[in-house]
This record gives sequence, C-alpha cells and structure tokens, in this order.
Amino acid sequence: MPIQLLRQTDQPLYLQVAEQLRQQIENGELAPHTRLPASRILAKKLGVNRITIVNAYAELEAEGLVISRVGSGTFVAGEQQPAALAPSPLWRGSPVGRRPWNANQMVAEMMRLARQPGVISFAGGSPSSEFLPVHELRRALNEVLRRDGVAALQYEEAAGYLPLRETIARQMQQQHIPVNGQDILITTGCQQALDVTVNVLTRSSEDNLVVVEDPCYLGFLDILAARRLTPLGVPVDGQGMQVDRLEQIILRHRPRLIYTTPSFHNPTGTTLSLPRRRALLEVASRYGVPILEDSCYDTLYYEGEPPPSLKSLDTADIVFLAGGFGKTLAPGLRIGYLVAPSAWQERVIAAKQTADILTSPLNQYALHSYLHSGHYADHLSLTRRAYRERRDLMAAAARRYFPQEAVWRCPAGGMYLWVEMPPSGPTATDLYMAAINYSVVFALGSVFSASNSFSHAMRLNFATPALDEIEEGMRRLGKAWKELLARNIRVQPVNQRCTMPIL
Repeated sequence: MPIQLLRQTDQPLYLQVAEQLRQQIENGELAPHTRLPASRILAKKLGVNRITIVNAYAELEAEGLVISRVGSGTFVAGEQQPAALAPSPLWRGSPVGRRPWNANQMVAEMMRLARQPGVISFAGGSPSSEFLPVHELRRALNEVLRRDGVAALQYEEAAGYLPLRETIARQMQQQHIPVNGQDILITTGCQQALDVTVNVLTRSSEDNLVVVEDPCYLGFLDILAARRLTPLGVPVDGQGMQVDRLEQIILRHRPRLIYTTPSFHNPTGTTLSLPRRRALLEVASRYGVPILEDSCYDTLYYEGEPPPSLKSLDTADIVFLAGGFGKTLAPGLRIGYLVAPSAWQERVIAAKQTADILTSPLNQYALHSYLHSGHYADHLSLTRRAYRERRDLMAAAARRYFPQEAVWRCPAGGMYLWVEMPPSGPTATDLYMAAINYSVVFALGSVFSASNSFSHAMRLNFATPALDEIEEGMRRLGKAWKELLARNIRVQPVNQRCTMPIL
C-alpha cells in the first residue's frame, strides 16, 4: 500500500492520503474487505500526526469507500461501482473523486480540525467559552418564562422586541449616536444585519461592485459571493483603510456600498484613525455612496476606547451601523442589530421579514432581562482584562518562536493577531500543512483577501484558547516553521519592517 506525500503543495496531507487510498481501492489494488492499517501504525510509517490518518479514513468513510468497525478497525467496503457510474453524494454537489481546494473548503477544514481532540486552534472567530455568562443567562431565561410565559414563545414584530431595542439605543446614545429604539432593527446575529444591508442596497441595481477593506472579514466576502457581487479591495495599513484611494475607485467604478470594520478590524486588528474616519465620511457623502459600518468588536478595547464610530460622526445620514452580541456575550444567542439611515428603515425591516420573519423572541426577551440585570458591564470588564492578557502572551510568544523577519502589530482591541511571515520564505499554506502534524491550526490570510493576496499571512485568534494553549500552540507553530526550513525552503534576507510596540 504505497503512499507518497508531497509536503510543498496546497493540498493538505490527509487529503493526499485519502486520494491515494481512493485510487488504490478503485483500481482494485485494495480489494473489498481488506483491513487498512491502524491509524497509529500508518501515521508512524508516513511520519505524520495520527489525526492526519484519522481524517483521511473519515473522508473515505463519508464517500462509502471504507467501513469503520469499533474494536476491529477500518475495512475497504464491499464491491465498488465503477468510478464513472458511482452516484454523486447530493450534499457534496460534485462527483466522488478529486475536488478543488478553495477558500471555502479551507475554512471548513480549519473549523473541522479545530474540533478534533488535542488540536490547539487559533483559527476561529469565537469568543472564549470560559467567560460566557451561562448562569446569568439561565436566570434571565427562567425569569422571562415565569414572567411572560407563552408571550415569549409567540411571534414578535419583525423589527424586534421594543424594550430590547430601546435598551440598545440607550447604549448607543452613550457613544453619542443619535438613535432611539424605533430606529433599530433586531437581526439574527450581526451577519444578518450585513446581509440585509447588502440586499436592500443592491437589489434594484445592475451595478455589482462593493468596496471592502483588503483583507476583509470572510463572512462578508461570502455574502458578496452568494449575491454575485464583486468586491473592490482597498489596502489596509497601520491606520486602517487607505481612504485616500477611495475617490479614484468611486469615480472609476461607481460602487453601491463601502463596507468597513473601523475598530479592531477583522482580520488585521487595526483601527481606522480619526482623520481617516472623517475623510471616509466626506468622500462617501460627496459621491452619495452608503457606508456599512461593522461594529461588532467596538467594545473589546484594551488600550483606551477607540475613536468615535462613523455613525456618531455621520451628518449626511449615509451610514448603516451593524452590531451584535456574538463577540462579547454569547454567539449562540444570535442577536444582532442594524441602524439604517431613516430613508431605508422600512426597506430593511421588509428585507428582514422576508428572510426569516423575525429573530427568536425568547432570546430577545432573555437578552433584555440580562442587560437590565447590570451584569453586562462587569462581564465586559472581565472579558477585556482576560483578552488583553492573552493578547500580550501571544505577542510575546510570537517574538520568541517566530522568525525575526515576521511582522505584526499589537492590536489595541478585538480578538486577532495578524502575522505576515517572511515573504521570501514558505507560504502560510506551507506552514498550515506542516502545523497540522503538530496539532495546531490557524486561519490563512489569503482567504480574507479580495485580491488573492496575503499568501504569507495568518490570522491568530488569541481570545478563544486558554493561556497554556497559547504558549504551547505558538511553540508548535515555531517548530513547524523550523521544520519547513529544514526541508530547504529557505528564507532569503529581507529588510525588517517597522511594527508597533509589542505591549
């Protein structure tokens, strides 16, 4: 059962193993009912982590090519149909066999690996489970069911539970955003707030261009792809989006929308400076291009509050403000919100109602009860302290374990450290595939790009892992990098670029 692994390709090792076994099964080299080697034995033979083999066998089992029997091992399934006649699994959308390796598959792969036992994951966008206020939310749910009974389980108006909307409005007013409860639409997470905005702004137009930061939040790129819209990327530097490039882009392409995460940007962690915020509003209002402001990280600040939101500075009423509680409270509540310019409020409510009728009333009632309990401020304070400690630990570990030529900026808030490895060395994909064998994963920088750039960058989530996992995971990444260099993937000398101080 010969298997040859190519460690310098874009295809993960487990898929290489699965593909070669698939070919041997389909060619008859592995007969039906043949017992495959135990995962530990094959992993040792190939010089890979056992998880690589487990994943390869799982891939083949999902295709019906092998059968796993508890206590007995993994066996080639019974007589196989010829490959050309094999039925195509409907949920995969493509015939059994070699599948292209694209950004969406890479993200799905990262999320799947993150759930494997023993894997340290820096890949996801989740907050730490350690700080989710389970007991307080349970009390809020119980209180709502005792107080409101069936009312909390019935339909609510599409715009959302008004007392919750008024509570959110008061929070915004403290940030000098002139809004009241009637101006707020409750959505199923911040993602739906983004999607509703894109829907109403592009529905009636033949233009299909949207300005985004490059790199950009992957979930927004997915929205654009689903609606067949084309992202126009504007580079990001240490002060956020390079706004001085916007006017030329607007004049040349006439985009329908500008999307930005001005505070603690995902994935780079940068914050748009106040002068650039004012410049962005000025050029957008001059040409009548709406702005979609993603504010979901705004309250996760560690070095003082960020500059005022675009919405608070908006005198032309062109900013759509999207936010939510997924990054700060509990992703599973799926409570987000959208503040649209007055001329668009009826249309965003109609789009929301068409999408899913309404957001869970029970969750809305419970969130309102929780926010009124007074626990939220304490929860945010605790979370900020913990995340700052984890950020500092990750940055210090990056200095210890990463090459001197690696570049990163210490973010003043948010959840991510964006690292650019030496451009003349191994790519992030090279490192990712090497790191899998050390049971550590991260997010490839290239999947966040509207221009297919950032092949040497990676996004590391410092919020989710525990402190000891951060130290160990960064050590493993450094070891994987050294392994790549030992394979004669050499880093040529480069000029080290300036970075912000590591705090």
